[in-house]
Amino acid sequence: MSNPPKSLDGRQEVLRGIAESAAVRGQHFFYVLIREPLSPLERGHKYEDPIARALGELGEVVGGGSQLGENNTIEFCGVNIVVYDRNLGLKVIRKCLRACGAGNNTVIEEYEPEFNELTIESIASPPFH
Repeated sequence: MSNPPKSLDGRQEVLRGIAESAAVRGQHFFYVLIREPLSPLERGHKYEDPIARALGELGEVVGGGSQLGENNTIEFCGVNIVVYDRNLGLKVIRKCLRACGAGNNTVIEEYEPEFNELTIESIASPPFH
């Protein structure tokens, strides 16, 4: 018996729309939720630039953002990525995140064909391609 689908919050609904658009173009979308209070510039230097270099022609970083909390503190940040090969792209993203020092609480969110939360430590892929 499978678990019922998780209800998506507002942020995730927006990201699902991005993932659906990417799928129409033959791309696969990932959102990397990084539980570090990094400014946009810090996020770019620490994660976005290295991921973009590591992906090369396999995909690209297409955006990022920060979730603000009380007193305009940053609660977490994220990176939007599209790749042309899901499994190889995921492997490169995970390897790069580990090399950049991402914590084990970092989550890779995937929205198509269904919502999945993947860890950076996972080796096995979901049963779909």
